[in-house]
Amino acid sequence: MMLAVAAALLGTLVALLLLKRSRAGAPEVARESTPALDRFVRDALEHELAEPVLGIRGSTPEERKRLARTLADEPEADVVGKIEELVRAVELEFVRYAHERDVEVTVRVRYEDGTTGTATQRLTLVDVPEVVRAELDAKGSTRVFRSWAFPWQRVRAL
Repeated sequence: MMLAVAAALLGTLVALLLLKRSRAGAPEVARESTPALDRFVRDALEHELAEPVLGIRGSTPEERKRLARTLADEPEADVVGKIEELVRAVELEFVRYAHERDVEVTVRVRYEDGTTGTATQRLTLVDVPEVVRAELDAKGSTRVFRSWAFPWQRVRAL
């Protein structure tokens, strides 16, 4: 009987520790991006990469479906291969001036041939990742830079 009670208490303790650990870890992941930022980056990359990756200038959303799915974490091998061949890096620049209430976000695509493509959009401060807001506030910076990785390049913890 005592063994059963001890096992039940130990099981409850382990469950509570796991629950606390999962809650403690969740905000860290959520702080790295926001839905609005993810949407902007995906849309910007879809338009920027359509011509070099798909070979279609002035493409329609229908023509960009394969690229859009790949950028939304449903990668197609030939699209991924072409992107990996052409793109050296994707960088994000966040700019906020003291008198402004929002943040200008620039997606900068650096190609292997040395050319660069950019897209810019303003986001509300709430739509900027918490870690970027904290850096802008803590350091009094007007600019924060972040590298961006394609979905298939991100390491996932088990």
